[in-house]
Amino acid sequence: MNIQLTQAEIDTFHKDGILVIESGLSQQVIDGISSDLAEMPGKFLEQYQAGRAADAWVRCPNVHAAAADRSIIQRLQQLYGEEARPFQTLNFPWGTEQAPHADSIHFNSEPFGNMCGVWLALEDIGTDQGPLIYYPGSHKLPEINFEDLGLEPSYEKYKQYEDGIAAKIKEHRFTPRFGTIKKGQAIVWAANVLHGGAPQTDKSLSRLSQVTHYYFGNSKYWRPGFSKGDKAYFEPRWIPPVGSPAQGEVMNFARRLKNATRLPRIRSSIEAMVQRIFRSN
Repeated sequence: MNIQLTQAEIDTFHKDGILVIESGLSQQVIDGISSDLAEMPGKFLEQYQAGRAADAWVRCPNVHAAAADRSIIQRLQQLYGEEARPFQTLNFPWGTEQAPHADSIHFNSEPFGNMCGVWLALEDIGTDQGPLIYYPGSHKLPEINFEDLGLEPSYEKYKQYEDGIAAKIKEHRFTPRFGTIKKGQAIVWAANVLHGGAPQTDKSLSRLSQVTHYYFGNSKYWRPGFSKGDKAYFEPRWIPPVGSPAQGEVMNFARRLKNATRLPRIRSSIEAMVQRIFRSN
């Protein structure tokens, strides 16, 4: 599907750093993501049940299909004017309640700002589910790394980083908005947008969603949390295009993994059912 953005949508993104879009993904892919994740074996399913699964695209064909969807990538390229390349997925069964932060503290780039996140709703998201919380206009702040807050560049200082970001939100009087969107919709945010997870007031509810991170153009990529002294440059693990030979390898791997772990999957499914029962009581 090829869905072009309007000029008004492009202007909104550059003004707010945020844009809600229709993903254009099929119901088969959207529902298939949750099915894929529920069938992940062993530690992968445990990771998801604990709150987030990182890079499930390497074993879940529908997670991969959403991350590498050509229609989404084309619209991101409209916003940035450069090639968009997906490099990480995160899948969430419920709200994170994560404190506000900018994704650039985890995945930065030279030049600054050549990254974005896309948060895809796999079900209708309401206020009780702990939706995304974000602060329009915050992407216009200067780059804020650990050193800019007077901190040692280390994830050991991450709580102090969060406190510094909270102070910035208060100082600039940013007004929060909430990602209460419909199944199949997605929120695109710029690398420097301050965002987090709102409180989940009903713990019995799920908040099924997927985040994919993208880099743009011929940037240099680095991780502020590992940059004591020199910048910690790295080469991302790029997510291959849909229909490519590399995607075929992903699907073959997923099938082999599924067939090789049939009994552990049954045990994991029973354990998941028990956890859901306890969460609902």
